[in-house]
Amino acid sequence: MAQPVLAPARATRRPSTARPDVPRVEVARPARRGVEFRLDADALDPTTIALAAARADVVHLVHSAALPTPAAVRALVSVLEDEVRAVGRDRDEVRVVLEVETVVADDEADAARRRIAVAYAEAFSGLTWSPSATWLVAPRDAVRAAALDLAARTGVDTVALVLVGSSARHADALGL
Repeated sequence: MAQPVLAPARATRRPSTARPDVPRVEVARPARRGVEFRLDADALDPTTIALAAARADVVHLVHSAALPTPAAVRALVSVLEDEVRAVGRDRDEVRVVLEVETVVADDEADAARRRIAVAYAEAFSGLTWSPSATWLVAPRDAVRAAALDLAARTGVDTVALVLVGSSARHADALGL
């Protein structure tokens, strides 16, 4: 069973109490500092959610069979917010990050081809959920807008783009 990820050192300063009005988009990077929890299919249980609400500076959410849609992520964010309030913390103290597999395409036609390829591979994977519904596949100039839209629909503070395959070469060009 997966365990919550605890960074070795606690942040020395408290997070800002002013959450940004607009969610952030960033390229996924290794943990910085502070206490971080990763809520994926293996760690998605009431105890881990309560621990994350009580102790985490950052909570990473990952799409899986347990979180197969943006609506499911939105519901989990709501539960997490309730738990944060229940333990007497301000919601501003916890940054919620949704990690999303991202394919950066050259143009809209290339994005359409890549969406078809992801759906084709998924059809033969035997998975119990649909990753193509959660992956972000968009041209380079539309990735940021698509990620911001996803953040608005899910209620997360940040969407972290996990650049898949050759999309990693676009990390600097995305300007994130």
